[in-house]
Amino acid sequence: MVNPRALAVLCAADLLVALDGMVVTVALPAIERDLGASAHDLQWVVTAYTLTLGAFLLVGGRAGDLYGRRRALVAGLILFAVSSLAAGLAPTTAVLLAARAAQGLGAALAVPAALALLAATYRREGERERAIGLLSATLDLGMVAGLVLGGVLAASLGWPWCFFLVVPFGFAAAALVPAAIAESRDEAAPPLDIAGAVLAAAGFGLLALALARIEQSRSTGAALALVALALLAAFVAVERRVRAPMLRLAVLRHRPLTGANLAIAANAGGFIGMTFLSTLYMQKVLGYSPLEAGFAFLPLALSAGAGGLVAPRIVAAAGPRRTATASLVATAAAFALFARVPDHDGYAAVLLPAFLLAGFTFATAFVPLTAQGMTGVREGEKGLASGLFQTSTHLGGAIVLTVLATAAAGRTGSALDAGEAAASALTSGFAAAFLIAAAIVALGALAAVGSLPARS
Repeated sequence: MVNPRALAVLCAADLLVALDGMVVTVALPAIERDLGASAHDLQWVVTAYTLTLGAFLLVGGRAGDLYGRRRALVAGLILFAVSSLAAGLAPTTAVLLAARAAQGLGAALAVPAALALLAATYRREGERERAIGLLSATLDLGMVAGLVLGGVLAASLGWPWCFFLVVPFGFAAAALVPAAIAESRDEAAPPLDIAGAVLAAAGFGLLALALARIEQSRSTGAALALVALALLAAFVAVERRVRAPMLRLAVLRHRPLTGANLAIAANAGGFIGMTFLSTLYMQKVLGYSPLEAGFAFLPLALSAGAGGLVAPRIVAAAGPRRTATASLVATAAAFALFARVPDHDGYAAVLLPAFLLAGFTFATAFVPLTAQGMTGVREGEKGLASGLFQTSTHLGGAIVLTVLATAAAGRTGSALDAGEAAASALTSGFAAAFLIAAAIVALGALAAVGSLPARS
């Protein structure tokens, strides 16, 4: 039986992070105007958050195993709420960027702790999948609600309220956690592997920074990526030698866990890329306002919410492998439909049916992939598995988004150079990126079919 109080608190923790990210995205033009931020500074409003989030997800997950997952969740929620308050009160861009970095650190503690607590609270596979399904539905609805709320708040009360919005809910969730969820930790764990933690944070953080910089300067982004890969290689070398590694590399030999991590990167990247490209298409080609574009995503949210709710039943009937594989294949087909966008009147003919299909299948893939991403580890390593899975979700998704954004920009530039009209050139760029997304999601399907079990 799914514990409603525990699940509500765990969903709230992830929802606050997802909601804040979407709300802030819509509010960026208002922040630029009021604080006098440059285009470079504006990018850092997003990058400062993703940098600390990506850097500390794995460390945050393992810290929850060692020092208490409930404690990590409470600490992360409080830090996130305090940082959101500071962001809303920020008088300068520098203060806002510092607050956004602190928000990322809070999220890096809270998000893996919440998923690890879910796995520890719901030990039976069926109950866990139902809980993950409800979590998926909540997140999908919350992310689209964030797009709508961001437009409403920025246009009415002002951009600081996009940050103030999460403050009371963050404190309330932190206060409810101790009464709703039992503490969970690895009682026999050795102290944290400091060398491994430093190398992991530095490597993943630089990788996040490289992804953010590559659009401005490909050479700088590539150089940072190489340094990041070198640090991550050093991390692996250290973990092989130390007596008590932060990441026990043997877990990566568990095929369902590794396959789920690869497939979720494709699934998450597809979702982020779809919202990014569709938002630009609706506003730059179809002429939608930010608020109109936010409302245009409502069918996607409703479809994804329905997919999250029915996914556990599908998994019970078809098994994790078939459910995830079929879902990813269907999502790839939806991207092939997205690639048919015209340079006018494309919402009803293309975007709407593609949203309805892809929203459902993004969610039905998410549930079995999340459940399998938490397998193959010891009882005291749920936070580690969660941190690894969340790193694959966020950084893997960011890598896919970078590929898609670069492909779209390159194709659009070539079309403009060839003399095409702006709307036609933009549309051809989006279409090319959607086709690449279809191929990436299809690779995710191959990872799922080759690694996930037929039955839970």
